[in-house]
Amino acid sequence: MQTGPDPVTPHTDESPIPLHARLIAPAALSEQQRLTLHSLCLLFTRAVNANMTRWLGVPFTASLAGVERIPFYEIIHSPEAETRHVTTLAVGPASQPALLQFDIPLVYLFVELLLGGPGGTPLRREPTEIEGSIVCGVVDLICRDLSTALSSPELEIRNDASLPARSIDRLMPTVDSTLSLTFDLVCGTQRGRMALTLSSESAKVLIRSLDGPPQTARQVSPEMRNGLLARLQRTLHLATLQLPSVKIPLRVIHNLQPGQVLTFDLFEDTPAIFSVGGRPAFYSSPVDAQSRRGAYIAAPME
Repeated sequence: MQTGPDPVTPHTDESPIPLHARLIAPAALSEQQRLTLHSLCLLFTRAVNANMTRWLGVPFTASLAGVERIPFYEIIHSPEAETRHVTTLAVGPASQPALLQFDIPLVYLFVELLLGGPGGTPLRREPTEIEGSIVCGVVDLICRDLSTALSSPELEIRNDASLPARSIDRLMPTVDSTLSLTFDLVCGTQRGRMALTLSSESAKVLIRSLDGPPQTARQVSPEMRNGLLARLQRTLHLATLQLPSVKIPLRVIHNLQPGQVLTFDLFEDTPAIFSVGGRPAFYSSPVDAQSRRGAYIAAPME
């Protein structure tokens, strides 16, 4: 037996309008933007593969492994940060900060090959100043090929050693929503990774450059636009305030008892995340607001 459709509850002009939809973050990449970014990265990898192979004298292959938006505090506090060589970069005429990170074994391989060695010495310490100056040539080549692929004066990338690697925690605000491009590298028989981290300002420029020619918007009367905005402002969305996800061993969870304090693997300055409609929107902190729970909005998640 068929049932009739659910009755529609009428809404007055002042009543909230339920809206079951996911809010799309402004910085989320569309499918077309992802394809364009992948094409740009393919141009870069083709150029850098040929140039590095010719310069180092061994087969070199770079391939795009991942693209993600990630807060800067996760970059500087990640476990991989201890095993990578960091170089500071400048982007565009405004010299926006950026980071280029290599797995340390790759750095020593580059140094040994450029000095005429076989490239098989397994070292994991931080490079010396002389070794770092040799690696600068590799960084300059990668920056040149990246800038050529991006083909925008606002995204010209160059080496900038003005800030020591040990001071990268002051390079950007900890809540800055960076754009990270990760590449898998194969140099001879050595495998590793390279990560390029752009600041939120450079990320905005890059994302804007991925769009095609601007399309002419359909003309809407001011009355219709104001009416739509008024209705939209009354829509309701589910919101949550929570800490970033962490991994906890099962034995810790199994032994939990009321009254215990559970310590997370998070720094004390790690902000909570305020999400709307299932999408992260702001970095926040829980507060008391006139005998109610509230959220102090620290910065937008771009």
